[in-house]
Amino acid sequence: MSSRVRIKDVAQHLGISTSTVSRALNPKTCNMISSDVVSKVKRAADKLGYTMDFAAASLRNQRTYTVGVIIPDILNPAFPPIIKGIQEYLAKHNFVTFTLFTNNEQNQAITEMRKLVSRRVDGVIIASAFLQDASVNFCIDNNIPLVTVNRSIKDGHLIHQVMDDENHGIQLAIGHLVDLGHTHITHIAGPQDILQGIKRKEAFIQHCQAQNIQVDIINATAFTVEAGKRAAQHFVNNKCEATAIIAGNDLIAVGAIQYLLANNINVPKQVSVVGYNGMPFAEMLSPALTTVAMPAEQMGQQAARLLLNAIEDQDAPKQKVLLAPKLEVRQSTAPPPAQVTVT
Repeated sequence: MSSRVRIKDVAQHLGISTSTVSRALNPKTCNMISSDVVSKVKRAADKLGYTMDFAAASLRNQRTYTVGVIIPDILNPAFPPIIKGIQEYLAKHNFVTFTLFTNNEQNQAITEMRKLVSRRVDGVIIASAFLQDASVNFCIDNNIPLVTVNRSIKDGHLIHQVMDDENHGIQLAIGHLVDLGHTHITHIAGPQDILQGIKRKEAFIQHCQAQNIQVDIINATAFTVEAGKRAAQHFVNNKCEATAIIAGNDLIAVGAIQYLLANNINVPKQVSVVGYNGMPFAEMLSPALTTVAMPAEQMGQQAARLLLNAIEDQDAPKQKVLLAPKLEVRQSTAPPPAQVTVT
């Protein structure tokens, strides 16, 4: 069995000092030497099969170079782009990412958090936070570097957070439907114990009132397809006259569309539907889903950046990064049905 390639082996191969190789391979110090030397060292390290000795680095720096990421639902396609952004950013800084999921249950979130702490992760990114969240409080109480992404808590000023501008996103959705001619819109709101559900509902009411749009509110019990189906059933059973639906997220929108189509209600000819999140493959649904798309991968990158800063300086002022969503118009929205004029 061949011995492990060390920094001094790379240095001997190139005929340079071990300190130069060490600086070149460290993201924090590589800017201290020329980019040509950094490139040469990295190529040689790859060729020789050098990998960082994290056990030794942990002893030197009192770090494990690991970060935990907790998401609410591993089956929700909105989260992989966020995880991708986090992992790719952290990998550039020699950190390894552990991703766990909670099934949207706070008790499981605490269980997963304790697993991460027992493995001495250097920090945590939480995408599963409730308005009042025990796992976030656990991090605050135990001085664990923390960033929330996509969700946050009621007292958001206590933590670093990365969010999309939901007020603007809902405004985009309403503006699109108004431009198509809709004057009566239903909002299927997400759970009201999650900040997203509250913020999107508040924004919907605010912007509809400003434009004299007639509104209906249906509260979904979860950000899931099944919750969307149940909300659409309520929409149909109560003979709602709205010609469009803005859903709290894409999965709710998918469930609503499935129920409407199964009950012979054409989408979008009879009812238009708009989702929120911009989940992957939304354009492959039938009909393709019009949605407000979060910059999910960028959100993950920003969360990783904030976390590394928090690991370096836990006393730094808490930051909130707000990123702009965009509207992706597809086939699930259309002008409302023509009104029949009786003469």
